[in-house]
Amino acid sequence: MQLWTPAHLKTLLPALVVMVIVTVILHLWLRHKPLHIRMIPLQVVAVILLLLEVGKQVSSFLRPDGYDLYHIPLHFCSLMLVALPALAFYRGKHARLVSGVASALAAAVFLLTVIYPDLIYSAWDIENYFQNYFAFHTVTFHNLALFAYMLIPALGLHNPGKGEVRACSAFVAVYCIIAGIASHVLSTNYNNLYRCNIAPLENVRMAVSDAIGYVPTQILYVLVVTCLDVAFVIGAYWFYRLCRRLILGKATIE
Repeated sequence: MQLWTPAHLKTLLPALVVMVIVTVILHLWLRHKPLHIRMIPLQVVAVILLLLEVGKQVSSFLRPDGYDLYHIPLHFCSLMLVALPALAFYRGKHARLVSGVASALAAAVFLLTVIYPDLIYSAWDIENYFQNYFAFHTVTFHNLALFAYMLIPALGLHNPGKGEVRACSAFVAVYCIIAGIASHVLSTNYNNLYRCNIAPLENVRMAVSDAIGYVPTQILYVLVVTCLDVAFVIGAYWFYRLCRRLILGKATIE
């Protein structure tokens, strides 16, 4: 199990440095501006992510061998397609709560990508970045998601409040139920809810399946993955809160 490949070290690491520099510049430039101005960089990123996804869906439908079910946006990182536009554009009654969930999800994607980038996108995707649209999409999408997360605490785009942990837990649990059902109905591995991409853990799942049967194993497996996802997002939420506090202190910025 290799967390970082040489290809990731050569591309993702420099990209992170550039993102940090740009984020610092934006923080210094926009930190005293009103929220609707500070939100503009995130709105741009959210729109680009949606356009990239449209391109992926069109490209998949145009494939000579037909649409690839794996391209249905039911992966964990695909939640950014909902979360980031919601944070960037929603200004309704529950905006603070929605932004809290979105911030936690963005933090989770950030942590997953910087800890285990080879699980998020492969060295093949990097090497074929300019030759294959799907490789271009996955690398660009996840790098923009990293940048989006940096912007949230740096620009003070969300003020944490009560009820956000419960909202995060409920949202992730509902997502896992939907993605878990879809994974088994379509025999497609969304968010590792059908099988595990981490070889040692997949060996455990298969051993349990041999011992107690496929159906009980899969039910147990989906429940375990759901609990782990919920716990991870809650941890990511507190990681985000820590990042925000380190950057902004206890400030509440409107």
